[in-house]
Amino acid sequence: MIKKTNTNVFFSITLFILIVFSTICFGQKNSPGAGIRFGFGPVLGLYTVNTNHAKNPTQKMSAMVSFKKEIRVDHSNKNFFLVGIEYFFHGVNFKSYYFKPDSLKLYDKTFPYNYSLIINELGLPLQFKHSFTRETNSVFSPYIMLGYHLRYLLPGNVLITQNGNRIKEDVVDLRFRNGFITNKMNSFLSATIGWQKNSISKSKGSFFAELNFRYSLSQYYFEESYAASSLYISSMHLALQLGVKF
Repeated sequence: MIKKTNTNVFFSITLFILIVFSTICFGQKNSPGAGIRFGFGPVLGLYTVNTNHAKNPTQKMSAMVSFKKEIRVDHSNKNFFLVGIEYFFHGVNFKSYYFKPDSLKLYDKTFPYNYSLIINELGLPLQFKHSFTRETNSVFSPYIMLGYHLRYLLPGNVLITQNGNRIKEDVVDLRFRNGFITNKMNSFLSATIGWQKNSISKSKGSFFAELNFRYSLSQYYFEESYAASSLYISSMHLALQLGVKF
């Protein structure tokens, strides 16, 4: 029941913001520069863990898919607001404890078990974009963006092994240490540099490439009887997004 309520809160907020900005841009549907952006690309993650309970964090395969509405906010065709939705899956390996049922929990810092954690999350990006050339009369436009990304944690997956032997595989309830509204929600702050080919009269088709750095405002963790307590994980990410604009 709590999980369902948290999900409803996130999607209610997302739907409200999308409706508001869809209404704003309805009258701009023929505005030069406005459009829909679809992007996909790999992500590099830098992770740190609570060294009292784990060590040796390394990233797993990570990628992000984004779908955003771009809204022109002035008549210079250089400044835009973006809102949309992102799906981000990433993972981290680390060494920690594993406690068998009814066993004594000894925190001796041996960390003999290997954890492989997969994290799934949805994001609501709110970004301001500034192009260094007018997008209506320039074939190419370098740009920068600053953004705030509301995040919602979906259930994660963990695999625990020792000496190559599978010990435990489980679906875990991931939470933020410092939640926003619920312990499933928190945020990223981001900065982006990008390059875009514009669709103008003699040059059809628009695509972009951008490098996005995002910093998490809260650690995340999970609690299970077999795992160490306070398995707090911090992260920063560098995402490459390649995509098209319609």
